[in-house]
Amino acid sequence: MFEQYIPKKHKRFGIKLYKLCDSKVYTYNTTVYLGKDRKNVTPSMTATHATVTGLTARTEHLEHKLHMDKFFSFPVLFDDVHTKTIN
Repeated sequence: MFEQYIPKKHKRFGIKLYKLCDSKVYTYNTTVYLGKDRKNVTPSMTATHATVTGLTARTEHLEHKLHMDKFFSFPVLFDDVHTKTIN
């Protein structure tokens, strides 16, 4: 069972999905949250960083703009995504 419990939400149980979509809502990639992604975590890459890297792997070098909420916003991730788009 991979339901997530969030006590402060009105609907406390649910399934969390991470999706990479374009402006027309076409989905490029989807992943289901099954707990912290420990297998892709390194000293220089957090679980959140690994999630974004995994979702955006198919769209590298395509000159897309990436928009995300504050949960995914941190400088190391921005540097990594920027480096992959210019190389």
